[in-house]
Amino acid sequence: MSRKKAEAAAAQREREEWQLGIDWARWLLAGNSPQVLTMYGLVLEPGEVAYIQTSAHYARLYGGDGRYTHNSGLFIGKPGLVLGMMAATAAVNAGRKAAAKRDMQPTWRNLQELPVVATNYRLLCHLPRSGWMSFYYSAVQEFYPDPANWMITFGFQNAVPLRLSGLPIPTLSVLTAWCVLGDGRWQGEPGIAPLIRAAAGPQVQGGSGAEIPGEVVQGEIGPGEPPPTR
Repeated sequence: MSRKKAEAAAAQREREEWQLGIDWARWLLAGNSPQVLTMYGLVLEPGEVAYIQTSAHYARLYGGDGRYTHNSGLFIGKPGLVLGMMAATAAVNAGRKAAAKRDMQPTWRNLQELPVVATNYRLLCHLPRSGWMSFYYSAVQEFYPDPANWMITFGFQNAVPLRLSGLPIPTLSVLTAWCVLGDGRWQGEPGIAPLIRAAAGPQVQGGSGAEIPGEVVQGEIGPGEPPPTR
């Protein structure tokens, strides 16, 4: 595939995923609940149901511990050689200390693409080494959906912030706003305002003048999409 065709295909995928987020917003604005997704293998809690199974880019915001290896050696030899070796060791130690200090600054780490499941209680992310990690909506203290930039950030009571990014973000932003903020509040979340406006506005008119409902695209999100409104 040529570069131009690849770019066109990527742009089309973005349009489809953005439209899917609008479809979800329209569905929830109408007072509907998300369609339940049947899950196998992953054991959910009593009363918990899955809505979305997809993949996203995962990252956590935290700083390093500031540790570094300090070299201190025993130097034997002529005075000039010993002084040179001591100066070189001091320079190495200073460089390591400076690097450790920089590493202590919070930055997005653990960047990787991984499976994500969204339920009515939590987000589950499957990390290769530790398995499924849960992020409960009830523990969210900060919520920053930014579908226009294809990312969403969560701050928690007792955990470092989580950022998810990628094509599923318009839909995940709408769903998590609905889950985190609750019915009656989620519609006012500024981050998803572009999706809400598109969902609440008039639908596209076809050539015959009939309304064309938003197309539900079968893609990254899996079978948990709300059915298209006809």
